[in-house]
Amino acid sequence: MSIANGGTGADMYVPQEEGITVMSTEACVKTLITALLAVATLLGGTTASAQDEREYAGVRLHLDNDLFAGGERDRDYTGGLAVAVSGAAAREGFLSLDPVLARLDALTSNESARVYSARQFGLITFTPKDIEAHEPQFDDRPYASLLFAANGRLRVDADERRAWSSSLTIGVLGLSLSEHLQSAIHDVVGSEKPRGYKHQISAGGEPTARYSLARHMLWYGSASGMVDVKATVQGSLGYLTEASAALSLRIGRLDSPWWSFAPELADYIAAPVPIAAVPRRAEHYVFTGIRLKARAYNAFLQGQFRNSTVRFSASELEPLLLEAWVGFVVQLLEHTQLSYSLNYQTSEVREGIANRDVWWGAVQLTHTF
Repeated sequence: MSIANGGTGADMYVPQEEGITVMSTEACVKTLITALLAVATLLGGTTASAQDEREYAGVRLHLDNDLFAGGERDRDYTGGLAVAVSGAAAREGFLSLDPVLARLDALTSNESARVYSARQFGLITFTPKDIEAHEPQFDDRPYASLLFAANGRLRVDADERRAWSSSLTIGVLGLSLSEHLQSAIHDVVGSEKPRGYKHQISAGGEPTARYSLARHMLWYGSASGMVDVKATVQGSLGYLTEASAALSLRIGRLDSPWWSFAPELADYIAAPVPIAAVPRRAEHYVFTGIRLKARAYNAFLQGQFRNSTVRFSASELEPLLLEAWVGFVVQLLEHTQLSYSLNYQTSEVREGIANRDVWWGAVQLTHTF
């Protein structure tokens, strides 16, 4: 891995011949992140087109934690918190990214599609295995955090068997908020506080961005409303640059549309998937799925432009990742659902003590209006 001011070939211009330079994949991605931030700034004031959508469709609270997966894990993707609001109101308001997202989506627009919107705010954090160490840990993954805001759009084709979903996220890496929040939680549960956040990726703060686009296809939906199976292909550019393919399954008493539930879009924290409608009957079901990723860049491990004490080069990371999940949804009240999922991901790092699989649990509380 590279250390402060060290640099590697993964984040430099590498001379190939005299007078010719070639931009590396990581440098290209960093340039794209800068471009996304510039576009969001320039177009942020554009007014989104009106849609036939309720003003407020629902609100969702999402909590991730490695402790929710059982055992005494406190490492890797250690936790996340997000709040999302769905409905026409999600397209508007201060710092809404929907106008920019709508323009990016225009390349795959379908005028006959129904459009649903969501807006999300959240924080995700990552730590090495030994959180009590004050000094940099060059043989383990770095501390990292992201405070973010995102807008999501879901476009359902007229045949009801295919849909597009997209999201645009802007945020700040490396803020001290994650350290204070994790320390407060550890005070409550009586565990040791993290000591090494001063060595986190982009410590002190650095802006970042990401655009994600996914195509969903219903493979099977039973007439009884007990089973649906869908396939999803997805790609993203920004602080996570990757492509993926996924299969997901729901079995039980279903009432919500197949396209309204998308655990396969969780890249650490859940994506801002709009809440479609109030279920006509109580839902109770189990779900599972699998996803294969080809990842080109991960800012939480590789850093961005700002100097980071500990970071990995692209050659030290696994380009292919496998994810799997299993969970359930139960109806608590007429308009309120609770879901839990156990999530697994193969190791992101090739060698050393950071070469370990990742587990975390996710809890969602969804209320429709």
